Amino acid sequence: MAKTVCIVTNARIYTMDPEQPNATAMAIGRDGRLNAIGSDSEVGAMGGAGVRRIDMRGRCVIPGFFDCHLHMLWLGTNLLQVDLSSPPVTNIEGIVSLLSARLDAEPEIACVSGNRYDQNKLAEKVHPDRNDLDRVATDRPVRIVHTSGHAAVVNSYALNAMGIDRSTPDPMGGEIVRDGAGEPTGVLLETASWSWLDKIIPKATRPENVAALARASEYMLARGITSASDAHTDPADIALYQEAVLRKVLRVRTGLMVGWPELIQFADGAYGRDPRPDDVQPEGCNWHELHVGQAKLFSDGAITTRTCWLTEPFVGMPENYGMPLHDPEELIELICRAHDQGWQIATHAIGDRAVDLVLTAYAQAQARNTRRKPGHRIEHCMLLDKGLISRLRRQNVWSIGQPEFLSQLGDAYITGLGEERAFRLSPYASLDENGVAQAFSSDCPVVPGAPLAGIRAAVDRRTPNGVVLNAAERISADAAFYAYTAAPAYATRTERDRGSLTSGKFADFIVLSADPLQSEEDFAALDDLAVLATFVGGECLYGEAEL
Repeated sequence: MAKTVCIVTNARIYTMDPEQPNATAMAIGRDGRLNAIGSDSEVGAMGGAGVRRIDMRGRCVIPGFFDCHLHMLWLGTNLLQVDLSSPPVTNIEGIVSLLSARLDAEPEIACVSGNRYDQNKLAEKVHPDRNDLDRVATDRPVRIVHTSGHAAVVNSYALNAMGIDRSTPDPMGGEIVRDGAGEPTGVLLETASWSWLDKIIPKATRPENVAALARASEYMLARGITSASDAHTDPADIALYQEAVLRKVLRVRTGLMVGWPELIQFADGAYGRDPRPDDVQPEGCNWHELHVGQAKLFSDGAITTRTCWLTEPFVGMPENYGMPLHDPEELIELICRAHDQGWQIATHAIGDRAVDLVLTAYAQAQARNTRRKPGHRIEHCMLLDKGLISRLRRQNVWSIGQPEFLSQLGDAYITGLGEERAFRLSPYASLDENGVAQAFSSDCPVVPGAPLAGIRAAVDRRTPNGVVLNAAERISADAAFYAYTAAPAYATRTERDRGSLTSGKFADFIVLSADPLQSEEDFAALDDLAVLATFVGGECLYGEAEL
């Protein structure tokens, strides 16, 4: 046990450890781990001369939030682009106005970029098109990314630079949207939205990307996030995260979900076999600060862009069942290959047809090469029925949900799927009742990515327009807090170090402005709840340590 250097007392601590759910004091060692946790009288006696003491004055303390599915580099990059969120943007004219203002402010900018537009929330209820973006600029590329990350819109200059015209075929897993005359509209779905990016967007320099990760780190710490998983890391960027950690600008404990198809291509036979997790761990970093955790794949798109893969078509679009992003047999083989090399696999699947395929692939992988508790995950895992829920439980597959989707995007789900299917989305209570392992996350920057907002959404399930997406699937506040703290540690196999405030684990914790669990019935108290301070390894990295 490392020497105790700090003692926290007079706190209302929810540990998320079922063996010791409550405490009032913690002793923190020089190594950033908890030496003890318990009562003020028990722990306070451990302090000697020179030990720092923090009196929490009755404040609520919980383990740091663990967002086990977000996009750090994308978030850090987005923070410098034009935010086209609705609100405040209400129509296409608003998008054009904000982009034009950015160009006026930065006339030398090589590409005018915006993000987080959502056609479902615009007055026109349609995507902007190249003609709209041509009003911003015709002498350089203009590109905006949908809030889901599964679509983009570009101007005519960008289309020409990409070499996209009426004769360009759709890429696998993507679509170049065309008008009635067959001409590209500028709207690009799924793989089409990023296939040709290097032709229009200048590649960020390494210092620029490190700075983006620093911005993302600050953003997460301000929201109480002490651990996070980057949900689709390009293998070439592992070294970038490594540098950011070694330079101590990325302070959140980070796990990387490396793109599996990209990793196979990146490795290019270097190991004489498909890469294993140990082959790609970053050197020089402590594992608890940065490690490669999961192999990431995509099976389908998103509801908001009408590209998730469904068994029944989208409302008002009888020919549109969404799209698979891989040929099904190809996806199964990719999953089996990752499974064979010992990876924990995390596969994006939103539509019911996609979830069915991924479960089938996991079952085939396990039948081909039985592994004890491989811990495979389905990211999002949204449109479910009783049969799929039962299969998740039988196969011991994690469901990784994003409650903020309901409060930010829920109205578009009703529009796209109809009320019956929208009410079957993200059935958190049913998953718990049926014994399915689930953890929460955000997918930020698809949504703002504040765990407190996600907890409120899981408890309330209310859309922006006030519709409750199936009150029967609400969960309690304590269950939601557990799903944002302890559960993600289990879902990422890091529970020995984090997830709960337990002696021997890291002193990663946050201080809240009020006690959200004092009255289980007073869920309205969640509305005004705020993070006052965030500690990682006993060090205050956000807020005031002395409060």
